[in-house]
Amino acid sequence: MIRRFVDEIQGWLLKKSSLQLHVPHMAMYLDIEVKMPDGRIVEHRYQRSKSFVRNAYNLFFHTIAGYPMSDGTWGDGFVNLKNTGGSLSSGSYRGFCFSTDGNGQGFLSPGSANDFGIVVGTGTGAESFDGYALGTKIAIGNGVGQLYTLRSEDPVDSYSSLTQKRTMVRYFNNNSGATIILGEIGLIARIITGGDTSMYALFSRDLITPTVDILDKAQLKVTYTISLAYPS
Repeated sequence: MIRRFVDEIQGWLLKKSSLQLHVPHMAMYLDIEVKMPDGRIVEHRYQRSKSFVRNAYNLFFHTIAGYPMSDGTWGDGFVNLKNTGGSLSSGSYRGFCFSTDGNGQGFLSPGSANDFGIVVGTGTGAESFDGYALGTKIAIGNGVGQLYTLRSEDPVDSYSSLTQKRTMVRYFNNNSGATIILGEIGLIARIITGGDTSMYALFSRDLITPTVDILDKAQLKVTYTISLAYPS
């Protein structure tokens, strides 16, 4: 509760300063809920996501500055994207964009896939700005250590008080017969590149501390809310 209060105060101060300075202010919040079949909520977390990785920064600069992603080196001073397999996407590509706003594109994943969208894992390694994949992604299924992963819910968009918001939700059911420990959550995009091929790029990885127990038969609900405040 104290952490949530501090996060909200910090977020409010940052938003206020950004609007006063007339600079863009984007924020992302993460909500985690674990619910049992009888409706009991046994775990609930809410926190500001502070874990955008280099991919997100590079895509932002590429878009806002019209900078070509043509550098074949990963790291400081270079602009490109690294996919979840560790390979760079650069070379002749001049632009990256999300395709149709539907399930199977962008951050909206079908239930049969955990390559992109909201993806969960058991990894507990430290967050890294150069991270490009989850530490240990949880496999899809009903077997040992697996979560039955549902398709991404349709996003909910809203605009109020000069703030544009998009809320994305995904559910995961634990039918494995044992508790699964949630240690990390990633937001991975399926991006259509300039060469008409797709790639999976990690935009953020939130380390969950302390870890969350997803009890057997429980349902995990993960919600990301991304907002951008506009000046008056």
